[in-house]
Amino acid sequence: MASTAVGVDIGTRTVTVAEVKSSGSQTQVTNFGGAELAPGIVREGEILDTAAVAASLKELLAAAKVRSKKVWLGVANQRVVVRQIDLPFMPEAELRASLRYQVQEHIPIPVEEAELDVHVVEEFVSEDGQRHQRVLLVAGHQDMVASHVEAARQAGLKPVGVDLNPFAVLRVMGETSPVMEGSQVLVDIGGGVTNVIVHERGVPTFVRILVMGGDLITEALAAGLNVPREEAEARKRSMYLGLGDDVADRIVAEQANSFVNEIRSSLDYYQAQTGASRLSGVVLTGGSALLGGLADRIAEVLRLPVEVGNPFRRYPPTGTVYGPEELAQVGPPLVTSIGLALGGLE
Repeated sequence: MASTAVGVDIGTRTVTVAEVKSSGSQTQVTNFGGAELAPGIVREGEILDTAAVAASLKELLAAAKVRSKKVWLGVANQRVVVRQIDLPFMPEAELRASLRYQVQEHIPIPVEEAELDVHVVEEFVSEDGQRHQRVLLVAGHQDMVASHVEAARQAGLKPVGVDLNPFAVLRVMGETSPVMEGSQVLVDIGGGVTNVIVHERGVPTFVRILVMGGDLITEALAAGLNVPREEAEARKRSMYLGLGDDVADRIVAEQANSFVNEIRSSLDYYQAQTGASRLSGVVLTGGSALLGGLADRIAEVLRLPVEVGNPFRRYPPTGTVYGPEELAQVGPPLVTSIGLALGGLE
C-alpha cells in the first residue's frame, strides 16, 4: 500500500517543498521545488511577515504541482531550545503525558508558553541501581510555532505536524550502517540558521542551532564592496574559498573562518561531555553548503572527512528533467523539506 506526504521548509531566504511516496520497500521523491523569499520576510528562521510567506508558498506549490493540502512543517531558530537531560525511566506515552511537569528547570521558557517534544537517546541504570533514560528535550515558543502554522493555513494548506528541522535532516542524511564506527556529524547550513547534529547510527546525541549562515558572508560582501545585496549574493556563489587575494576574497575568507570556528566550538562542547564518542565524518547540506571550498575548509579545521550530501542518492526522484549533476546542486537545499515529508510517513 502506497502512502504520500509533503514537507514544507520555511527558511530565512528560501521556502522549499518536497513530496515523497512510499510503496513497499521503496521511498521516492515525487515532487520538489523552491522559491526565494524577499529580504526581511523571515529573519534567522523566524517569520516576520506571515502574509508574504503564505503568498510565496502558495505560488511555489502551484508551480511544483503539489496537490496535497496536508503538510508537515519544521522549525529551527533562536526561539527553539534543545537540551539533553536525564529522567527516571517511564514508558514513552507516560513520559510525554508528564513532560510539562518535569522539565521547567531545564528550559528558559515557561512551560505554559512552550510546545514540547522529546526524543529518547538511551536507557541506563544509575549508580544507585535506578532505571533512567537520557532524552533530547525540545522546547519552542508557542507563538513562533503558530506563525509557521498560520502561514501554511493562509496558503490554503492543512498543517498536520510540526517537527524540529535537525531531526528532519537526520532522517535523510543519517548513516545507520552497523559497521560505522563513531558518531557522524550533520551540518545543515541555511541563510540565517545552521543546524549541527551529532548522531550514532541514527540516534541523535547532540543538537545545536546556530543563528548564523550564508547571509553573514553575503551581508559582509555587500557592505565591504558597497554593492546591492543581490550582486553580493551572486558574487559569493561564483567564488571559491581560499583562491584569490582581492578584497572580496578576504571578506569571504574572514566570514567563513568565523563560521567554521563556531561549528568547531559546538563540536568541542559535545566531545567534552561524558560518554561522547569520537567523530567519524561530516556531511554538509543546505543551500550555503554549496559555497566553493567550504567543505575543504571545514575538513582542514576539524580534521575529519567532509562531503556535501545529496538526498537523491538515497531517495531517487521520479519524473524529473534534472540530470545527476543538476540534482547534486538542487539536492542539498531540499534536505529539510524531504526529511519533514519522511516524518509524515512514519
